[in-house]
Amino acid sequence: MTRYGEGFLKPYKVLDLCDHRGLLAGHMFAQMGADVVQLEPQGGNPARRLPPFADSWPSGENSLFWAAYAAGKRSIVADPGAEPALWDQLLQSCDILIESATPAGGRPSWLDPRALAERYPRLIHISITPFGLEGPKHDWPDSDITLWAAGGPMWLTRSHDDRPLRISVPQSYLHAGATAVGAALIALADRVRSGMGQHVDLAVVQTLPQCTLGAVLAEGVGHDDFVPRPRPGGEPVLDLSGSGSVTRKSKWPLSDGMAELHLGIGPAAGPASNKLMAWMREEGWYHPIYSNWDWSGLHERIIGGEIGSADLDSVRCWVQSFLDTRRKDELVEVAIRRGVRIAPILTIADLIDSPQFAARDFMETIEGPCGPYKTPGAFARGCPDAFVPPSPAPRLGEHDAEVRRQWTGQVAAPAPVPDFGEAGDGPLAGLKVLDLAWVVAGPLVGRTLADFGATVVRVESSRRVETARVIGPFPNGDHDVQQSGLFETCNAGKLGLSLDLSKAAARQVVRDLAQWADVVVESFTPGQMAKWNLSYDQLRDVNPALVMVSTSLSGQDGPHAHYSGYGNHGAALSGFQHIVGEQGGPLVGPYGPYTDFIAPRFGLTALLAALDHRRRTGKGCHLDISQIEAGVQFLAPQVAAHSVTGAVQAAMGNRDAAMAPHGVFRAAGDDQWIAIAVENDAQWRTFAELIGGAALAADHRFATVEARHGHVEALEQIVETWTKDQNVEWLEKSLCLRAIPAHRVQSIYGLGADPQMRGREHLIRIDHPLSGTTMIEAAPFRMSRTPARYAVCAPPYGRDNDHVLAEILGYGKDRLEALAEADALI
Repeated sequence: MTRYGEGFLKPYKVLDLCDHRGLLAGHMFAQMGADVVQLEPQGGNPARRLPPFADSWPSGENSLFWAAYAAGKRSIVADPGAEPALWDQLLQSCDILIESATPAGGRPSWLDPRALAERYPRLIHISITPFGLEGPKHDWPDSDITLWAAGGPMWLTRSHDDRPLRISVPQSYLHAGATAVGAALIALADRVRSGMGQHVDLAVVQTLPQCTLGAVLAEGVGHDDFVPRPRPGGEPVLDLSGSGSVTRKSKWPLSDGMAELHLGIGPAAGPASNKLMAWMREEGWYHPIYSNWDWSGLHERIIGGEIGSADLDSVRCWVQSFLDTRRKDELVEVAIRRGVRIAPILTIADLIDSPQFAARDFMETIEGPCGPYKTPGAFARGCPDAFVPPSPAPRLGEHDAEVRRQWTGQVAAPAPVPDFGEAGDGPLAGLKVLDLAWVVAGPLVGRTLADFGATVVRVESSRRVETARVIGPFPNGDHDVQQSGLFETCNAGKLGLSLDLSKAAARQVVRDLAQWADVVVESFTPGQMAKWNLSYDQLRDVNPALVMVSTSLSGQDGPHAHYSGYGNHGAALSGFQHIVGEQGGPLVGPYGPYTDFIAPRFGLTALLAALDHRRRTGKGCHLDISQIEAGVQFLAPQVAAHSVTGAVQAAMGNRDAAMAPHGVFRAAGDDQWIAIAVENDAQWRTFAELIGGAALAADHRFATVEARHGHVEALEQIVETWTKDQNVEWLEKSLCLRAIPAHRVQSIYGLGADPQMRGREHLIRIDHPLSGTTMIEAAPFRMSRTPARYAVCAPPYGRDNDHVLAEILGYGKDRLEALAEADALI
């Protein structure tokens, strides 16, 4: 089968001025066939100087960060302020301008959104900035670690001595870059119907609370103990949420590596633990007490005091004695065959050799000008029209003459009429979506579509309770599957239809909805839709223009396709569990189902691009989104580095390859921490004067970044000796005034009170029929002409049955009675 075509976005021109804060966005546009021109200053894009590096390549061309995320683009060198005529011609020619100039760095006047909108009314202008262009922190200096601290996920990820940890590879700007492409395509859909462009103000920090699995909603719904709070000098309290929040408790040594396994309890996670016990019994590991525990109801016995922490420690030791005999390469097969929720923790080297990736031809080799390197391939499979063959990152100014010749004098072509109905409220009004997805990764795609006007019908059944409904947080901590905060934020704005898909009558309703819909989103284990006679090919028979998105952990084909773990297992199989922890210490892993936070950003982008392609060609398609493959997109530089140098990224704690000091340090008070990133030698001198005076600033051990890395332990001790006695708010303000990136590690219980989050209205309160009100997260970007709308809470069971069946599908009384008699509506 042909792997590549012309790309979903071939007609569009994208002008990219982003540095590392948004470099991924242009790469994603280029992967889908858009003509992406990277406009660089005379000295080159700063991202060209970011690690990891290929030591054998020429200096200035050896950044593998640049090689990975500038691939597919063309480069020109220009100064818009000095060449206003060229700047004007480029903007007249392009459809989308994407930039990441920060207020702290001084945004140039030629990027003023209002002036650009007035001069170029059809231009879609995306600004990616750390805190957004408005709000009390809009001009704070930034770094990946300070944003990760500000957004919530760092507070939830703790070392074995409770120090908050980041992921050792920068992630904040990648979440923002991937989100920006979806936002741009929403604006493009609106331009199709209105002829008008708009400005999109995207705040990096607002993309990160999604990585807390709804935990940032806990305070707003009154669930004050949803995530265990650290105890001074001790372990956190026992986690009964089922969310796997104590991440360090889910890492297990094997005979040849590590495994990810959460000993889950309760109705959602407990059955998998029971299957683990069954596997152990069959292998001869029988215990007269633990082998007979029912983990589905274990939480009640713990709450009742029948089982204590000593019992849980003992059962962990017993499980460990069994896992000591197992190997990494057998675990996926065990998980597929037995339903045990376990995964090997893979390294970057393991990813290169993955049999699943090999079967899906996922890893690509790019023949760069300095030598070949590997990168992750297309972020969606299933449609050969979607992506173009990979090409190497450009040398500085490599395409200057041809771009100036091709782009100048052209004007972006007007777009044809949309193919999903009449204009209405929102850029996606008229788009019809059938949402069959579960938990987080799939439902978040439908949630964004609903925010911007699509009609989204969500199908579920109370007979098989959706996992997000049992995780919480819950109003006042009272467990109620009708009021889970995670479910609410993943499904707000949707219509709810209760269907038991084990019934043939219910599956016929799904077929009827697929005929009505433009889009189907599903996240069942690969093959399940076909067993129900609801495969893409079967649904295409009734709706030839259908666009279907299937999101699963490993993808729809390959030897691991039927692996059905959660995003924490996806994080193990994509390399993330291996790169969170103190340097040289035990692994901790990222909080929660980490690939569930990445995959929706790529899934939404692929879907919106497919809809734009369908509008122009009439062709539907089936998009196959692997959460693991989406996750590896965020490790592309490390994949490239291993392919060129053999280096294997390891956990580094909070340290950084390019900066020192760089970390999280104690501040005065209980569980108070400050994240600090000193980016260069000039910043170090300023910082040293503040914390130690002239003597420290003159200390030769710390004069250069290389020297500071060589004495990093002594350096970190000096920093923390100073910070531990200082108020965290004073630390933030003092360092930011000196242009040194710093931010407190924001607790999930205080995020709603953060001035920037409050100013950006990130947490939204909406009406709820059972609790009165509930809270959801807002979109992390503001659109100047067509803002998101948050009017309706997620559906309680069956809330919209009558509307969907009678009004949308036109079923009469007899059909409704037949469905009731078939016991299909529940």
